[in-house]
Amino acid sequence: MRFPLRAVSLVATTGLLAACAQTTADPRSTSPSTSLSTAMPTSVPAAKGEVTALAMVIEKDDGPRACLGGVQESLPPQCDGPRLEGFEWSDVTSDEASGVEWAEPVRVTGTWDGTTLTLTEPAADGARPDTTDGPAPRTTCDDAERIHDEIWRDEDSLPPGALSGYPGSGCVELFVTYDDGSIQRALDAKYGDGVVVVQSALRPVGSGSSTG
Repeated sequence: MRFPLRAVSLVATTGLLAACAQTTADPRSTSPSTSLSTAMPTSVPAAKGEVTALAMVIEKDDGPRACLGGVQESLPPQCDGPRLEGFEWSDVTSDEASGVEWAEPVRVTGTWDGTTLTLTEPAADGARPDTTDGPAPRTTCDDAERIHDEIWRDEDSLPPGALSGYPGSGCVELFVTYDDGSIQRALDAKYGDGVVVVQSALRPVGSGSSTG
């Protein structure tokens, strides 16, 4: 199950009449546009404040990592994710096999710089999220399957930090590591507002429970 991108540009119209009308305009009166960019970011955005998530934490030989997406059901489990700084195994209940230690679900909270989650409070065993009801679709998308397949066509078509996705009940749901709004804006610009609904695994503290 997988996910998209897009950019639009603003152009100024010019012409003889417009040029004549602007001959006496004060150039200092022109201010830069304050509109937000709709270009797809090239890397996972950083977060301005603290973020939190429920995740599997796993450590093999390169330090603990937070698995925010899919996990291969094996022994030991296999997954990957961003590096965790400040994580202590003594704070959670863990298992170990074949030199791999893991724990799930774990509540992790900290600051996110786009690549590493630096904990600002101890990690803790977390309750499994209720996944009986998915997010409500924002609109009706007649070609959800096509859009989903287009997003997941290859690595070059994926938004940064894409974890998983699926054609929902009318819309395409896209799960990413973190979105500061720029990924959603880019997809809205390409497919229409709310056609692709972006969900972040790392969510701002205080925004509600996170499903990792």
